[in-house]
Amino acid sequence: MKILSRYILKEHIAPFFFALATITFLLLIDFVPKIIDLVIDKNISIMVVFELIGLNLAWMLALSVPMSVLVATLMAFGRMSSDFEITALKSSGVNVIELLKPVLFGGILVSVGMVLFNDKILPDLNKQARHLHGDISAMRPTLSSKSGVFISDIPGFLVMVDKIDHATSRVDGVSITDTKMPDKPRIIVADSGFLKMTDHGRNMQFDLYSGEIHSLDLKEPSNYRKVDFKNQVINVSDIGSELVRTESEYRTDREMGISEMREKVDVARQSIGPFRERITEQLDAKYSLLFNDTGDFFGADTLDKKTALTYVKSDAQVLKRHVEKNRQQVLSQIKQVNKYSIEIHKKYAIPLASLSFILFGAPLAIIVRRGGMGTAIAISILMFIVYWAFLIGGEDLADRGFLSPIVAMWSANILIGAAGIYLLYLAITEKPFLGFLRN
Repeated sequence: MKILSRYILKEHIAPFFFALATITFLLLIDFVPKIIDLVIDKNISIMVVFELIGLNLAWMLALSVPMSVLVATLMAFGRMSSDFEITALKSSGVNVIELLKPVLFGGILVSVGMVLFNDKILPDLNKQARHLHGDISAMRPTLSSKSGVFISDIPGFLVMVDKIDHATSRVDGVSITDTKMPDKPRIIVADSGFLKMTDHGRNMQFDLYSGEIHSLDLKEPSNYRKVDFKNQVINVSDIGSELVRTESEYRTDREMGISEMREKVDVARQSIGPFRERITEQLDAKYSLLFNDTGDFFGADTLDKKTALTYVKSDAQVLKRHVEKNRQQVLSQIKQVNKYSIEIHKKYAIPLASLSFILFGAPLAIIVRRGGMGTAIAISILMFIVYWAFLIGGEDLADRGFLSPIVAMWSANILIGAAGIYLLYLAITEKPFLGFLRN
C-alpha cells in the first residue's frame, strides 16, 4: 500500500503544478492591464512592476491552489481510470476509499499549509501591495513623457506642452495655468523653451521664450494684467515623479490575521450590549413621559390629553432621536461582527475546499473514465463557477445580515463535499450515474 500511495501521489504532482501555473497565469492576465496603465501613466521602473506583481501573486495563489487540486485530482484519477488501472486495483481487492486516502492526506497538508499562509503571510503581503499601489497612484506623471495632453493632477497647476523633443529637452507650445491662489490665477503661454527636472525629479523648470503672462484678480476683474516677455523661468514644484514609499499601521480586514480579526469581533460584540441597554432605558423614559406611576395618562388630573401631548411632544422627539442613534450603533456593530467573521471563516473555507474538491473530483473521474485535459478543465470550470457563485453570493448576503457568516462561507464546501460523497458511493457500488432517475 505504501508503494501504491506513493504512485497515486506522484500521479498528482505534475498535473497540480501545471494547473497551478495555468490558473495563476490566467489570474495574472486579468491583472496585467492595471499594471500597464500604471507603467504608462506613472513611468514606474521595471523593478517596481515586478514587485507589484509579486505582492499580488499572494492572493492569486490563495485562490489557485484549491482549484489546482481539483484539476490534478480529475486528471490523475481520470488517466488511471481510462487506462483501467482503477479496474485492475479493484479486482485485486483494493477499495476506492483506500485509493483516496493518500490524496486526502496530501489535501490535508495542502489545506493546513494554505490556512497558515492565509493567516500569517497573506495579510502582510496584501498590506504591502495596497501601500505600493497607493504610492504609485500618488505619483505625478512626468511631463517629459507627455505631449499634447493636459496634466491636471499637479496641485495648483494645469500644464500642457504641444511638442517635446526628448533628445534636446526643447518644448514648443507651452501653456501653464497657475491656480495656487484660486482668486488670482495666472496663465503663462510661450512659443518655445527648454525643460529640465530638478531636485531629483520633484520639480520642473521651464526656461521659456517669446511668451505672455496673463494675471487676473477674480475679486476685482478690472485688475487684469498682461505681461509680454522674451525670456522667463517658471518653476513647477511638487510634481512627485519619484516613487515615495509610505507606511501606515492601518489594516483592512483582508490585511489582518485571524487573531486580530477575532479581537475586532469581540470588541464589536461587547459594544452591542450597552447600546441595547441604552435603547431600553430610553424607551422606558419615553413611556414615563406619557404615563404616570399608576398607569394613567400623564396629566390626567390637571391637564387634558391634548395639552399633555403637546407638553411631552418635544421631549419625546429628542428621545426618539437618541433611540434611533443607538439603534444605528447596534446595527453598525453587528455589521462589524459579520464583516470580520466572514473573513475569518474565509481563511479556513477556501483552503479546505481542496478536500471537498478531492471528494468530488476523484470519484467523478473514476465514473467518467476520461483523463484528458479538456474534460478536467471543463468540469473544473463548472465547479469553480458554482463554488465562487456560492462564495460571493453568500458573502453579499452575510454582509446584509440575511445569512450567518458560517453558512455563507461553508455552504459551497458542504454542497460539493456532499455531492462528492454521493459520487464516491456510486464509484464503490458501481451504480450508474443519476441512476435514481431511472427508477
